[in-house]
Order: sequence, then C-alpha cells, then structure tokens
Amino acid sequence: MSDFKPQEGLKIGIIGGGYAGLTAAYELQKAGAKVFVFEKYGIWGGQAAAIPLLDTYIEIFYHHLFAGDRHIIGLMEELGIADRLRWIDSKVGFFSHGKIFDFVTPIDILTFSPLSLPDRLRLGLTSLYLQRLNNWKPLEEITAKEWILKHAGEAVYREVWGPLLRGKFGDMAEQVAMVWLWGKLKLRGESRKGLLAKEKLAYPMGSFQVITDALVRRLESGGAEMFLNSEVEEILTESGNPKKVAGVRLRGGRTIDLDVVIATLPNYAMAEIAPASIGEEYLSKLKSTKYQAAIVLLMVSKRSLSHIYWLNIADRSIPFVGIIEHTNYIPPENYKGKHIIYVTNYLDRNDPLFRMSPEELFLEYVPGIKKVNPEFEPEWIEKKLLFRAEAGQPVVTLGYSKRIPEHRTPVAGLYLANTSQIYPEDRGTNYSVRLGQQIARLVEEDYNLT
Repeated sequence: MSDFKPQEGLKIGIIGGGYAGLTAAYELQKAGAKVFVFEKYGIWGGQAAAIPLLDTYIEIFYHHLFAGDRHIIGLMEELGIADRLRWIDSKVGFFSHGKIFDFVTPIDILTFSPLSLPDRLRLGLTSLYLQRLNNWKPLEEITAKEWILKHAGEAVYREVWGPLLRGKFGDMAEQVAMVWLWGKLKLRGESRKGLLAKEKLAYPMGSFQVITDALVRRLESGGAEMFLNSEVEEILTESGNPKKVAGVRLRGGRTIDLDVVIATLPNYAMAEIAPASIGEEYLSKLKSTKYQAAIVLLMVSKRSLSHIYWLNIADRSIPFVGIIEHTNYIPPENYKGKHIIYVTNYLDRNDPLFRMSPEELFLEYVPGIKKVNPEFEPEWIEKKLLFRAEAGQPVVTLGYSKRIPEHRTPVAGLYLANTSQIYPEDRGTNYSVRLGQQIARLVEEDYNLT
C-alpha cells in the first residue's frame, strides 16, 4: 500500500500536533512505540501555539494555568521546566453599564452595584455553592438559564450570567447545560487558597512555547517522525479487513503504513476523513457535536487599556466578549515596554466577523474598545494579528454525555481524543495533556505496551 516504510515495531500515527497529540506521542514513545505526528499547519502546539514577537514568544490564543492544573504542571516537572512557572495574582474584571468592576474576591461581588445587595448575596452564595459542589450529574439535565433563574434569580441572570452566556454561545446560549458553567466556576475556585484570598494563576516565562519546545525535543530525540504542514486527507483500513486501521494518506497522495492511528481533530473533521467502516452510529455522534468558533485579535499597543488582566464584557452592544490584557499579568518589561492585548470573540463559523481581515475587524471593534476606555485612539495600536479556530468551544447541551463519541472507535486501531471528550470540565491545556495521557494508556492496554 505504502511508499513510506517505517522501522519495525508498533507504529503509531497521531493526527494533530496540539497538546493532546504531543502528550500522547510522548507517552507512547516512552512505552516503546515508534510514533509519527502529523500537523496540518506549520507550527506545533495547537491552540496553545506561540509566535515570535518583541524578542520573545506570545501565544496566538491567551493562556494561563490554574492551581488545580496538576497534569500539565506534572508534565513540566517531568520535562525539567517547572522552574519556568510563575504564580501571579490575577486581575479579573467585568464591564457593565459603562463601567469596569473588579470581579475577583467575594468583596468585589458585594460591591457590584448593578445588582441590589440581596442579589449580590445570591450571586456570591450560588457561586460558592457551585465551586464546592462535587456531584455535577444533576447539572447535566438542566440548562444554565433555568438553574440560575431558580437559584440566583432573574436579576443575576440578566446582569451577569445571561450576557456572558450569550457572548460565548450566541443563539445557543439558552441551550447550554448548567454542568458547563459549574466546570468553569469549579476550576476558578481551586485557584484560591481561602474564601477571601486572591486568585493566583501561573504562566511559563517565555510563553507556552517553552512547554511545546520541550515536548518536541523529547520526541525528536527519541526517534519520532514529526511532520509539519502535513494534512491527513484519509484514514486507511486494510484492503481485506475494513474494520482494521492500516495507515493514513496525506494531502498530495503520500501514504504511511501504521498499526494505530490517534486522531485529535474536532469531531466534524474526523467525520470527513474517517473510513466508512466506522459505522453510522459512531458517525452520528461525531456529527452531533456543535462548536462555536473563536477569533482573537492580538494587538501590540503603546498604552494600556485598563488595569484588568481578564475583562469580561457584559454589554452585548459591544461585538466581542472579552479583553485579555496580557501585560496586566506578565509586565510590559518582558515585551520591550509594549502592551499585549487580546480582543476575543466566540461566534458561529458563518458569522461575517469570522472572515474579516485584521484591519476590518479592528475597525469593527474600535467603538466597543472606546466604550471600555473612552481615551482609546486607534493610533495606540502598532501591530494587529488575527487568529481563528473553527472548533473553539464545544457547546455542552442537555444530555451531552450520552452523545460523546468513545475514545475507541469501531475500527480496530483507530482512536479519537479531542476537546469534545473533555467532560465535565471545559477544554484547556491541562485537560488536553490529561487527554493525551488517557488515550496513551488505552493504547498501551490494548497493545500490551509497558
């Protein structure tokens, strides 16, 4: 079948060079397999990829770590780079009614003037309850809107959660299950050491490129075959046994023999390249997953927009959902004195904003940025970069767990590991690392690797 013959031994191909794929490759290589990693684009790291900027690196999509992110922190320790982590107080804010409100501690919530004092208490108490709740199963079967209205009240939904859900999920906001919001609050609660403590977040100095580089170096030094700019067009099966994986075909026609294939693609992309023998039942699960696309406008600015690192936008007249001012977290001195600002948005892939150029999108955003900071002038911005992800956010609706495709597909030797399977937590680098470790363990079990 193939024009490329790898060395003897179990040959494992991994489609996707994000953290799930790189971690799975690393774990399987340690177990003795020969691994091949295929990345469609010209850069490793997936949504945690970083680019050179201002004599250092910066992520194309904003990232940090939480205190509970033990999988990625453990991986950094194993790779010998844990000393690059810095734990720093975060500055979270909420833009509402033309004003920026600090939104980190319980005291901040108690001073949030768009809500009455009783509603502030309801917001704080329900948030605390969710952070301490471990049995999330009942939250799968009730929407976030229904739960919030019942337990926190209409004002809390109108002023806080409703605008954020609509900003994140658009027309699907009222379909989102409460388990998704629970996951977000639970994760943030673990980043505080006490009720009144500030939230501490971690960042690898030098960017997440430090982690990516360390993984890629380990893989290459261990004999892994690493393919950038290599899109897999088709997952192949044996000619006499369509229920057994045989390899992959790359764009351009090259084929590679493999014993095992792990796909870390979004479900809709997996559906396009999977063999027909995967079956209608599994295919229907792949096609049932809905995603919101993500776009991030990364700007290099002469001046700061605010004192906030992570600013949630509750004003839905503004056409974006957040401003993440990276240099209110990692100081501007690390970036030649410039300010690094992400303007982030979630939307449908067919939304006109998703196809705009950086300059077009910036002009669309300027009035909203000026609402946040009336002093803002477009001349502050020295550089604009635009990044898109079609599968930015799986939409967790009622009964979601019943529709998650299994890691082991109906085709022997073919596995799936992607963000739709990170549940009940939301996607993130820590959970991508955990996912890569989990899928590696499954393969090790199935093929008796040590």
